[in-house]
Order: sequence, then C-alpha cells, then structure tokens
Amino acid sequence: MRRAVLRTLAATTAVGLIVTVGAIALLFQGLNGTTSGTDGGAPGLCAATTVGLGPVQGLDAAQLANARTIIAVGRQLQISARGQVVALATAMQESTMRNLTHGDRDSVGLFQQRPSSGWGTVAELTTPEVSARKFYAALLKVPGWESMPVTVAAQTVQRSAFPLAYAKWEALATALVNAATGGSPRGGPGGVTTGPVPLDCSTEIGFGAPPGAIGDMLRTALGQQGKPYVWGATGPGSFDCSGLVVYAWRRAGYRSTVRTSQQMWAVSEPVAMGREQPGDLVFGHFGGDGPGHVMIVVRPGLAVQAPRTGDVVKLTPYSAAGGWRIGRLRTAVLQPLSA
Repeated sequence: MRRAVLRTLAATTAVGLIVTVGAIALLFQGLNGTTSGTDGGAPGLCAATTVGLGPVQGLDAAQLANARTIIAVGRQLQISARGQVVALATAMQESTMRNLTHGDRDSVGLFQQRPSSGWGTVAELTTPEVSARKFYAALLKVPGWESMPVTVAAQTVQRSAFPLAYAKWEALATALVNAATGGSPRGGPGGVTTGPVPLDCSTEIGFGAPPGAIGDMLRTALGQQGKPYVWGATGPGSFDCSGLVVYAWRRAGYRSTVRTSQQMWAVSEPVAMGREQPGDLVFGHFGGDGPGHVMIVVRPGLAVQAPRTGDVVKLTPYSAAGGWRIGRLRTAVLQPLSA
C-alpha cells in the first residue's frame, strides 16, 4: 500500500479537478436559450458541475450568462483580469451571480447595489451591463486596489457586513476569467483581453491535479475555501495551516503521523523551487525551530492555505522571492486508515 502511495506522490500526469460545463436534459417549456433575466427563475438549458473551486456545486446557464457580461464589460473598460476576478467574486457573494430584484433593504441586481445609497435607479441596477459598469467605476476609485487581496478590494467597494466572505469565491472567479481568456490569467498587454467571452455549456474550467490519493487530498483542501482560520483546528469547520494538511489527507484515506508545520518540514524531502508537484508542501516563516507556516501546492506557483487568525482558507500565489521552500512528505508519514 505504501508503494502505491509513493507512486501517487511521484505522479506528474495532470487530470481531474476540472469544471466541465456540460449540456444536461433540462428542457423548460417556453425557454429558447440562456438569459440574464431577473430573479433566477428557471435555470436555463445547461449547468456547470464544479469541483475544487469553493462552496458552489454548479453554475446554470443564467449564471454563466451573467459571468460573461461581467467579463465582457470589464474588457470594454480595459479592466485587468485581476479586476474582473474581483467583480465576479463580488457578484457570487452578493447574489450568487443572479440578477435579483430584491435583497437586503433596497439592494438589487448582481452586485446588490442600493438605489438609496446613490448607485442608480432600480432599472439601471437590474441591467447587468449597467450594474457591472457601476461596480468597475467604483473599484477604479479605490487607491491601490490591484495590489489588494480580492476580499479587501471587494469589501472596500461594497462595505459588506461580512468582509471575509468574498474570499471563498476567488478560485471560481479566477477559473472563469482564465477560461474566458483561453487559459491565461493575464490576457494581452496590461492583463487586458479583448474579443468574445467563450463561457458556455461546453467550456472547461478548473485546475489540473494528479490521479489517486493526491487528487482526493487536493479536492478536499480546495473544498474548504472560505472556512475560518482557528489556531489548533483540524476541521471540519475551521483550520490552522497544518490542520488543513492533516484533514485533507485524512479525508483522502491517510493518517498523518505529524501535525505541525515544523514536524512536517522535518520529515519532508526538499524539492527545488520550480520542480514541485501538486500535493507538495510549501513552507515559510522560518525561525529557530523551523517553519511557522505550511501551504499545499495546487500547481507550481499556486497553493491553498489557512493563513492566519481573521482570515479564511484560500488560494495564494507564491514564489522563491517570498522565502518559501518546497518539501515532499516521505511516504512513511502517511498511514492508510484501513491498515
């Protein structure tokens, strides 16, 4: 069994963790196509099944249409891919990407903007193109928004009562923008892409991951996005950094014989930066007793982590410039639960 785990840990073939937006047999009488109409209603003629992109389990045709609108308006305004991610994450949190005619007090539309707060009329705010333009206009007024975490940029515009809630949608928003740019998160010069937005029932969105136990572990870790950091917690409702690693492996069928980031570093094989594989660990915040933090590699340059008190499980870019080091847990550290 341990040899099988070793083979899995060494795997480099990328499969799975893909969001397939496929046609399904939802035939609603009177529907002739997708719409970004108000208040949801019948979901449309296709649905997206999502894996590893946060708490959402699927996107229907109306949600895809609204995502296309937000991205298209961003492109028209020369908003970078980063800004489009902020807008999509905001719309998912505020309305689940639906053009609502109701909300808290007088909030309406994709972004739950309030006429009484000066955002515009109800008619304007329930027109997806107009509400997206108004959101982007407000975002551009925020000094330094492009260097802010997505949740901070969104909260500065929205002033939500739940400022950390936007973080859980960042992975999905990033995947949507990447799919709309042909897999590139930046697009053309300045991070701006022009042209059609290819998000429909045949689009594939998501991450590559190895098969077997590592893929199972990554799906579990990615599925915890948006849950709070609590020191010493090992799930399922909250996590610290190493607790996320332990929990994800347990759900994949293996018990970790170590618990803390320092212990994990001590039993890991060093891996050169740039040669890491999904499932490897990223260590940082080194002190006299070793690393004070650990993250899980999703793909080179991108990790999932439980960062710190006051934050939530989320995706985070990393590089050697941040002082990070890569390690790969030795096979003997992971004990099959069935053994």
